[in-house]
Amino acid sequence: MRVTFDSNVWRIVASPDRFPDDEFIDSFRKIRQAIMDKKIIACLAETIFTLEAIQKKNRKSFLTTYEPNIKCSEEAQADGSIKLSISIEPDRKHHPVNNLYLSSHLEDAINIGFKLLRCPRIAGIVNPDIKEDFFLSEDHVPIKERQDTFSMVQTEIEQNGSGIQHIKSIGEKYNSSNWIKGIEESPECETGNIKKAVAEWADGDSIAAHLAYKNDFFCTRDIGKSGGAKSVLSSKNRKWLEAKYNIVILPPEELALKIL
Repeated sequence: MRVTFDSNVWRIVASPDRFPDDEFIDSFRKIRQAIMDKKIIACLAETIFTLEAIQKKNRKSFLTTYEPNIKCSEEAQADGSIKLSISIEPDRKHHPVNNLYLSSHLEDAINIGFKLLRCPRIAGIVNPDIKEDFFLSEDHVPIKERQDTFSMVQTEIEQNGSGIQHIKSIGEKYNSSNWIKGIEESPECETGNIKKAVAEWADGDSIAAHLAYKNDFFCTRDIGKSGGAKSVLSSKNRKWLEAKYNIVILPPEELALKIL
């Protein structure tokens, strides 16, 4: 079975010896062994290592200073016209890369078989620490279908007021025409809200990637408390996701019971 793991569970699955007092540590160990035995294809959304990898205190400054690389070129054509080409690429040097804590857990995860799910956006943020072979093979779902589904789901999540819309809403309070500029102009009292909003953005991406790759289970302990009713994992939104997409969201102790 193919399982997408949320931010609050994957580290314990990957490195259970570091969490010996967890109430359900036996379930985590069982899941880990199932991954090693290839009974579970374990997946993580790449946003965990792009947005959430940025220290909370630095998230505002990162978002407001990030700019993609834009390149323009001109080429004369035989008929005398000019062909103009524009490419937009991520700025790979802007990301601070993984901290030591995150790197150690990621190493444990990759070593037992975890794979990453792509969250495609034009000139999206890239973490140079993430290697190409960390990603799940593209042969399960055709690339165009996967990208179209991701785009559709994350757009619907945003229109529902969840996912990336959390941070957009903060920015739009201070600049209605440019939410990034609004984040830059936001007062100090919004710092905590921005930190939480980035986590909500990552949760929305995780759900969209999970559905785009047609995985079987989404494993999380998150019940949407920090994001309130607009959290993509709130009780209301879980019911919406289950009704529209037949998504199965469950905690690790329930996932462990499904392992034969």
